[in-house]
Amino acid sequence: MAQNVIGRHRVPGRFNPLSELKIIAKESAQPAVKGAAIVAASGGLVATFASPANAADSAGANVAADVTAGAAVVGPQTTTLKAANALSSIGFAQASMPKQSAAPQVIEDIVVKTERAEAKAKAEAEAKARAARQAAASRSTTRSAINAAPTQSATGIVGIAQSMFGVPYVYGGSSPSGFDCSGFTSWVYRQAGITIPRTASAQQAAATRVSSPRPGDLVFFGYPAYHVGIYVSPGRMIDAQRTGTVIGNHSIWTTPSGYGRF
Repeated sequence: MAQNVIGRHRVPGRFNPLSELKIIAKESAQPAVKGAAIVAASGGLVATFASPANAADSAGANVAADVTAGAAVVGPQTTTLKAANALSSIGFAQASMPKQSAAPQVIEDIVVKTERAEAKAKAEAEAKARAARQAAASRSTTRSAINAAPTQSATGIVGIAQSMFGVPYVYGGSSPSGFDCSGFTSWVYRQAGITIPRTASAQQAAATRVSSPRPGDLVFFGYPAYHVGIYVSPGRMIDAQRTGTVIGNHSIWTTPSGYGRF
């Protein structure tokens, strides 16, 4: 007689995937463990892709290495896991590389350099021209002073000579108490700050000969000179003439042998 065999049924309840996985693992032994490893490796790979690149650290790198070494992953998952490990390594290398800032560079345009060089050359040329003008003006002033000096000196000399009007002629005299001709001219020039020889012939030899006399120049008579006076104007001179006369403005009574200037 046939017997009805009642089938085995699980106790109804809420489905629990984790419990189900444990039951399958017990029943199937090693193959189930390998499958679980595959599932765990896949889950770790997804987590790696989900994390930002700059949030990865050395611990994440170690986990990825352990999963690669311990899990028996085959097929497409092997390629995917290798790619994830490569990307992770690149991210760590970039994060650890120090950032280098480019050194600033100063670039001058050729036109700017040319303009600066031209401006410098122009300034130097202007400075040289200005220095040349100043030097020329200084030389001109010096020449004017030199040319004017005899006139000023002559005016002073004539004035000093006039101040001695009335002083008697004294042979060998060279002071306001009495003068001879060359003693008078040497004294007057000395009062003007000009030292000249004492005798008429020595004054003639030392003086610069001039053909157009100016007031204050010397008038010589004879060669070597035997008489000397101070030129005042055409035909007139101040001199100490001879015994019995006094210093005064006298006429040039004869043609002079020449005129001299100091």
